[in-house]
Amino acid sequence: MNIRKKRTMIAASIFLCFLMMTFTFAMKYHMISDETEPRESEEKATSDKRKESAEESEDAKAEAEEPQTKTSLKAEADGLVPEYTEHRAGEFVFTFTIDDFIDGYNGIYRADKGKEYLAPSWEWRAYNYDRAIHSEYESSYYNYSKEESILPFPTISVYTPLGSDQVQEIMLNFDDHSYTEPLYRAYEDICFYTLKTLLPDLAHEEIVTLYTTLNDLAYENLTQMNYTSESVPCVLYCRENVALYPYFAIGESLHLCIIPAAQQYVEEMRDKGTQIINF
Repeated sequence: MNIRKKRTMIAASIFLCFLMMTFTFAMKYHMISDETEPRESEEKATSDKRKESAEESEDAKAEAEEPQTKTSLKAEADGLVPEYTEHRAGEFVFTFTIDDFIDGYNGIYRADKGKEYLAPSWEWRAYNYDRAIHSEYESSYYNYSKEESILPFPTISVYTPLGSDQVQEIMLNFDDHSYTEPLYRAYEDICFYTLKTLLPDLAHEEIVTLYTTLNDLAYENLTQMNYTSESVPCVLYCRENVALYPYFAIGESLHLCIIPAAQQYVEEMRDKGTQIINF
């Protein structure tokens, strides 16, 4: 009798323990489920918010950039309408950027040739200098050659203030020491399309006459002084906000230079003996 009672009590204890374990496991599983499901939903919501935020940022960026492009790239007859401003004290820049210039040039070139000529600015060779020809501040210098494998191939250079993409000066370069007719024709080609970009109101024949005259003057006024901030051009051609001059020093390339026609620049060159021609 005692043995049976003892066995019954043991069996009852085991059954109670089993019930308690089952209840405990069920409660624990329920708690885990309650904790996990909201966390997964929260992570998904956070991910969706990041995606929406990124899309909104891209939309905002596009909206911010669109009006800027419209105002900085002022097109007239498929070219630019150059204006200038004083970036830092005594440092004048065009209001268009190097990328505006590239876009304007390529637009005109594409209309004539069915293809683009200039690569994006980030593909140009770039250097930083303590100062530029027309700036006493640190400046960036960009240079582009359509045919890198041909060293004397004519190039286009652009100066900008360091940290800015606004154009201080555009300089067209021809290595006369390696003169060939095809290379000089390629140089005249970049002269034409650069001037057409910056002076879109000029007729074809007027542009040809202008760069031909400037390049002839460069040869006629060959100098021993290298092209630096101390250089004095023989002549400065001014048309509204654009000023052009030739420069050719012994041992250097022939240059056709384009700068803002800021009154300060014009007066400084006049005082140094440069002939000023308004056209």
